[in-house]
Amino acid sequence: MPDGAEKLSLPQTGRIALVRLSALGDVINTLPALTALRRALPEAHLTWVVEAASAGVLRGHPMLDGVLVLDRKGWGRSVRQIRGIRSAAGEVRGFFGQLRAARFDAAIDFQGNLRSGVVTFLSRAPLRIGLARRDGKELNYLFTNRHVAMPDGPLHRVERGLRLIEGLGIDTADAAPVVPSADGDRERVDALLAECHLGAGQFAVVHAGTSEFGRYKQWPTDRWAAVASRLRDELGLCVVLTRGPGESEAAGAQAIAMQAAADAVVAPVLSLAELAELYRRCRLFLSVDTGPMHLAAAVGAPVVALFGPKDPRVYGPYFGRSVVVEKEMDCRPCAKRSCDDPRCMLAIEPGDVMEAVRELLRDA
Repeated sequence: MPDGAEKLSLPQTGRIALVRLSALGDVINTLPALTALRRALPEAHLTWVVEAASAGVLRGHPMLDGVLVLDRKGWGRSVRQIRGIRSAAGEVRGFFGQLRAARFDAAIDFQGNLRSGVVTFLSRAPLRIGLARRDGKELNYLFTNRHVAMPDGPLHRVERGLRLIEGLGIDTADAAPVVPSADGDRERVDALLAECHLGAGQFAVVHAGTSEFGRYKQWPTDRWAAVASRLRDELGLCVVLTRGPGESEAAGAQAIAMQAAADAVVAPVLSLAELAELYRRCRLFLSVDTGPMHLAAAVGAPVVALFGPKDPRVYGPYFGRSVVVEKEMDCRPCAKRSCDDPRCMLAIEPGDVMEAVRELLRDA
């Protein structure tokens, strides 16, 4: 319930902005809230404001009327180029001009930090809904005018998004994520698998990398190679190694393939929509705590997720069948952005991962 006042109601046919800029996993974890909103407001005009890196999972979404892309990193690249400041300034003005021109009746800030608060405020929506003061970050509450308090204790990102719109009187029961699927993406993935002589359900996906920001959550390459070999030898599953558009070759796909005793397929860099189609077809998905893990869970892939510093109660795979591999330690979960001694990840052995794989497949 919003702090202090009467129960709010969103305009049934109004223009509503959903502000969840990043990261990929958090965008995906907000999809159930979109489902609930569209179910409650079938005639409303819903636009999602998102950063460029995560926009691919929203384009063509059947429940959205628009996607407005904030290309923050692109603006930064323009500024670093010679005579690029003027170009970046024009792009920034263009984005906020589109934001204002949309004439939103309401904006819902699902992110709850300074950046999302500024975007929500500059939308000029008269009704700006966000997290209560204690639940947001970086004085986010100052940019919204209606607030919804979250319950105490660890709360998964999916549940936080749902609680936010429950505070508006919207029923969220059975709200599930919808990830768009397009003919072209399906055809490209089918062609890739045909080239590798693989059919649906005949392979496991390993996504070993993370963004540069999340490098401290990675697992050693030689251990991934050991798991890849055992998936082939013990379960007869070919391994397809993927990496996201923002991940460099240093993420380790090629190194894992070279070290694995069994053949492994290194997929080309795929778009988010193509990754979703590949994950729909796999028998099993394995990764550390990263955005593609949430994408795999959202499209129904069975997920084995290796967790170290972060709390899986908040950031773990939420949809479908999954097993989290973790080791109890007095230092985790932690809020560090980097770590010189990631013992929480190094404590996980290939045997722990294979045990989780068997558990997951046994329950299928």
